[in-house]
Amino acid sequence: MQIKRFRGADMQEALQHVKREMGNDAIILSTRQVRGGRGTFGLFGKPMLEVTAARDAGENGGDSAGLLASLPKSLAKGRLSGRGGAGGGSESELLKQLVMRNQADTQSLLMPLQDEIQELKDILHQVGDTHKTSVREGVSLSQIQSEMAEIRQTLQTLSLSTAGLRDAEYPENLVVLYQQLIFNGVEEKFARRLIEESMKNIPTNELDDFSYVKIFLARMLMKIVKVTGGLRVEPGRQRIMALVGPTGVGKTTTVAKLASEQLLKFRQKVGLITIDTFRIAAVEQLKVYAKIMGVPIAVVSGREDLGRAIREFSDRDMVFIDTGGRSQRDALQMSEIYQIFGSDSPIETYLTLAVTTKDTDQSEITRRFGQIPLTGVVYTKLDESTTFGSIFNHSIRFKTPVAYLTTGQKVPEDIEVATKERLVDLLLNIAGN
Repeated sequence: MQIKRFRGADMQEALQHVKREMGNDAIILSTRQVRGGRGTFGLFGKPMLEVTAARDAGENGGDSAGLLASLPKSLAKGRLSGRGGAGGGSESELLKQLVMRNQADTQSLLMPLQDEIQELKDILHQVGDTHKTSVREGVSLSQIQSEMAEIRQTLQTLSLSTAGLRDAEYPENLVVLYQQLIFNGVEEKFARRLIEESMKNIPTNELDDFSYVKIFLARMLMKIVKVTGGLRVEPGRQRIMALVGPTGVGKTTTVAKLASEQLLKFRQKVGLITIDTFRIAAVEQLKVYAKIMGVPIAVVSGREDLGRAIREFSDRDMVFIDTGGRSQRDALQMSEIYQIFGSDSPIETYLTLAVTTKDTDQSEITRRFGQIPLTGVVYTKLDESTTFGSIFNHSIRFKTPVAYLTTGQKVPEDIEVATKERLVDLLLNIAGN
């Protein structure tokens, strides 16, 4: 008997590797999500799907009675075969068995991930006993603990997503895409709704065409997510844009990027205002950017000062306002923001969120800052994340359009206007990057 593991970006790719190397007689033993790429203990890499497959090593490649006897009955019947091929079952049937079996079988598929968690616990104890505050192979204790928490969350997500499809009958391609949505951070109820709508609307004769199904799902997602199209200045009309949001999401750097874009690319006259009087370093940082760009800057401390500064910049085509980070749970700080950017303000206010922020925290932040009329959302730190489902979760919950995406610290290069095509590609990897 030959047993081997295969990895792929999703279930379809992994199954292709299995078929290519082990043939149609291969039997799937288990699946799990793993970390690919480099990293200590195999951590911090891009999430991949690992499939463990087996086949009889005999001359005829027939079934091994011992192997089949050790497998669940529902799984032992499944075989990998090409579309329309002869023999025991299709890939679609096998995938249904893997994804929609009863809860006991689901737990058995997740056992490898549970073993990995236990291994990480053992490593953590070893590191704690010998180097409580040191770094082992470049990974700190806090990093390992964070990774363990992420794996626990992945285990829970996998269990819930499998249970969500357990009692339904879905074609293989829809199940594969459902898993991809879940792995990328789309909330289970949203992912399930997308798959159900796809099932209802895709012609039956097209369900076996993975490219067709994927593009159909992409078009559905493009209808959900909204974008602003970026900033365009009409002749004779001044636009004023303010960035608000929690601390540490990169508002000051983003303001500098936007100002540079308007100045260099669109040849607009730009003015900068900062209300960040709590962090002197941030004010000085924006002053440095203003000096480099050769644009005026004003430092204000309240609504009256802000109004005066805007009037002084009446000759500017674009005025950008940087604000200090505010905790959404600090009532005093939030009241100051509400007072400055009230409902009667002519300022276009954009909420700035880091895509690395937890989905639940993004929702809480948006509800609190949403008491200000929000024009759009700017997502930062795309270069620091591998999952982007929270962007779609946010779009479904709040219907707020996405304006810009930032992908690094370089000014002015690392910023782009958000487009529907780009956002869907982040989720479904249409371009194959």
